[in-house]
Amino acid sequence: MNNYDLDYRMACTEVLEILKHMPKKQVEKIPRNVIISMERSKRYDYRFKFDTSKTVNEQNTSKTAKNILSGFYRDYWANDTIRKMILAKEKFDKKNNQTVA
Repeated sequence: MNNYDLDYRMACTEVLEILKHMPKKQVEKIPRNVIISMERSKRYDYRFKFDTSKTVNEQNTSKTAKNILSGFYRDYWANDTIRKMILAKEKFDKKNNQTVA
């Protein structure tokens, strides 16, 4: 197993724990198969403690977990206007990264 696999599995554990502390209506917007896939991928030997005195952004989470949550925001929680803005920025950033490389 490579580091990416371990990092992703730890991130799944972190994200699933964070979702336990979010409003049910927000979590229900994520397709069930995505949640099931993350449950199957998580690391059972890794414990992530959600600190209720901190916001989601203040939690000590991995970069991969933050990227997963950002994707959830873009795909499931943002309104159409915000989603279009995020997608435009991602497209712009991707284009800029390709021209720099």
